[in-house]
Amino acid sequence: MTDSIVITGMGITSPIGCSETTFWDALCRGKSGAAPIDVLDTTDLSRKIACQVREPIDVGRPMGRAAQLAVTASREALATAQLTPADLEEARVNVIVGTTMGETEFIEQRLTAEDSQWLSADHMRRIAAGRPGSIAQNVLEDLRSETASTPVHPQGSAVDLYGACAAGNMAFASAKQQLLNNECDIAIVGGADGFSRLAFIGFMRLRVMAAEVCRPFDQQRDGLFVGEGAVIFVLERETSARVRGATVRARLSGAAITCENYHPTRPHPDGDGLSRATREAILDAGLEPTDIDYVCAHGTGTPQNDAIEVKVMESCFPSGICFSSIKALTGHMMGAAAAVEAACCILSLEHQTLIPTWTLENVLEPCNLDAIQGAIRETPVHHVVNNSAGFGGYNASVVISSA
Repeated sequence: MTDSIVITGMGITSPIGCSETTFWDALCRGKSGAAPIDVLDTTDLSRKIACQVREPIDVGRPMGRAAQLAVTASREALATAQLTPADLEEARVNVIVGTTMGETEFIEQRLTAEDSQWLSADHMRRIAAGRPGSIAQNVLEDLRSETASTPVHPQGSAVDLYGACAAGNMAFASAKQQLLNNECDIAIVGGADGFSRLAFIGFMRLRVMAAEVCRPFDQQRDGLFVGEGAVIFVLERETSARVRGATVRARLSGAAITCENYHPTRPHPDGDGLSRATREAILDAGLEPTDIDYVCAHGTGTPQNDAIEVKVMESCFPSGICFSSIKALTGHMMGAAAAVEAACCILSLEHQTLIPTWTLENVLEPCNLDAIQGAIRETPVHHVVNNSAGFGGYNASVVISSA
């Protein structure tokens, strides 16, 4: 029998909270992280709201914004996993961080920099610090840093996984396979993106950004909010976790990645890629659609994507399913979107409570599913699907089950 992959640690750095307690409290109360942007002059822009991490972030050494967020979250994840220095020193530790934008500061600096600042010594340092792979590498190096409380030197690799807005779930799928193949003993996994001017202006130009309120699955939805943040998890084989006496938070039961070549920014009208990912993840978990209690939807709040996602859920769950989106609160955290939604799934399983789409008033039509709205729902929850989709036809689904 194949060893189960379990989640033993979780760290959250989000626009609605930088700890499990504050994050869950915000989800249950419907507290949004949306506010006027304070890192970009929006005077001449038609959109002015985003979901930023407002709490001070200081990791003790220079690195890009996405890496700072990821390192902060990884420290919490390792602490909650109760991994000792001895556990890490003797382990093969692979770090996989999904991201959409990576580190964009050195590119965006050119938008406002004087010529004398271009390719200066400081700018060259920023370019080197923002190289592909730098987010995961910073997480791994943080374990080895002499500034760590107890530096360790585990074997392992560090990879930034670029999968657009499905990157967080793609990191889960990659880590699951590596653990099952015995390529590592511990996987530090998640997603991270800092606030990006490029993403903000890009989504605004695509006319898919909400003016005042993000309303996923609502008749009056008009777009998304750009967000930032990082959520990191510790994954292990269950046998190893049990030997060291770790608390199992949840199980990563199934995962699937698909791709479609319909359009660079639009999903297939029938949701072909996301439908296949959903079905294959449930199959990978050894479950049936009727075993799934809830879908944490990608739910961006854009007119086209939400309608297609409802089609996907209706085709994958012919007997119906309850679903919701948390992006009205967190914003679209890009590469961290699926990861923050996975955190919501795990906490929902632990509390046996489902979070509604808080801003949902009038459910889009047609919709023959159970859209959770208005209040939290206390109900038995055993298996949930976390769905994500991104530009370029990336789709990834994971099944998370109770411990």
